[in-house]
Amino acid sequence: MRFNLSILTVALLSIAGVSCSQHSDHKPVFPVTGQVLVNGKPAPHAFVVFHPVATSEADAVRPRAQAKEDGTFNVTTYGRDDGAPAGEYALTVELFRAPTANDDRPPTNILPGRYANPKTSGLSVRVDEGPNELPPLRLAR
Repeated sequence: MRFNLSILTVALLSIAGVSCSQHSDHKPVFPVTGQVLVNGKPAPHAFVVFHPVATSEADAVRPRAQAKEDGTFNVTTYGRDDGAPAGEYALTVELFRAPTANDDRPPTNILPGRYANPKTSGLSVRVDEGPNELPPLRLAR
């Protein structure tokens, strides 16, 4: 059986074209960094979600981040640490207590429930074009 390189090339190019066209709806993103503090201390593993204020669409892009051990985070929208589209956001933050080896309870959010709702969290930020370093998110338990 003889292999036809031109057919393979056309197939690969068409696959690449489909792959690229699937991302044509992606908005430009800009780097966003920040830090989560709870009672003045870093909140390792806190989960931050950016809820766009300008839309109420259920399928709207919601950038997110998970804090490192020192509470710092880099925002992800489409790919790891790529940033967020420019705009106004309400934030939610959750910090889950991990179960121990002898504990079969599900993980529990140890922050007050108000921080898990974009309407009650009291947290908002603006992402501008270019690099964005947010002021620390200072939460109280």
